[in-house]
Amino acid sequence: MHRAAFIRLASFVLVIAGTFGTAYGVGRKLPGNPESKPHTHGPVKPSLVPPGFTSGGYVLINESTSTKASVGLHIDGPDGARVTQFVDANGSQLHVVLIRFDDSGFEHLRPAMAANGSFSVAIDHRGKWHIIVESQPVGAPAPVVLTTNVDDEVPIDQVSLPAPHDTVKTDGLVVTRSGLTFTVTSKDGAAAEGLEPYLGQPAHLIAIRRGDLAYSHLHPIDATAGATFAFEGSLSPGTYRLFLEFGHDGKVDTAAFTVVQP
Repeated sequence: MHRAAFIRLASFVLVIAGTFGTAYGVGRKLPGNPESKPHTHGPVKPSLVPPGFTSGGYVLINESTSTKASVGLHIDGPDGARVTQFVDANGSQLHVVLIRFDDSGFEHLRPAMAANGSFSVAIDHRGKWHIIVESQPVGAPAPVVLTTNVDDEVPIDQVSLPAPHDTVKTDGLVVTRSGLTFTVTSKDGAAAEGLEPYLGQPAHLIAIRRGDLAYSHLHPIDATAGATFAFEGSLSPGTYRLFLEFGHDGKVDTAAFTVVQP
């Protein structure tokens, strides 16, 4: 599902102009990330700043309590009633992105939903986290993007971003970035083998800007892209983490880039 647009999260200016689709993914920790290892910590609490945002009259409600390290959530509609029916988009009714406030610890989840519309997101890492939920409630004209924050109030050191780079190695492959075009090769420079569609697309690109955590998700321009994934759009000024997700030999690979756009 695509539409060309800027997506606004509350007062945030969005990162990319281009084709928007719902967020896809399976839960995984970003390889090599210092915050990717599980931690035992205190209860997750809703963060005071900022509150859950609204979109098109829909609002994300944080149900989390002080008794467990997970966040209970549901979505209320424009009429104030809880939403219990969603459009199934590429394998899931809900797509959740977790990003820590220093842009580390990225995870992509597809949580199960209860009959009453509630769903839970485990937060098994220390720190303050930004939760992005994409869905399309039945009756909504388009997908909605809703956010909230959680903070376990455990002091942690900020994780420095990797230096800006245009080449990333992942799962025996080399991913090279040129603007918003990514080429996947083997270690010896030959065209990559074993690439597979992931949830209906050759690849998915999630961009998150440091500071305001502005967010967007794109699909390749060419649905038969092979080992080169080109995405339409351009970055506005800022520092970004770009997460390229694609299928490879029966699993999902993630190549993460730090990009500074002047």
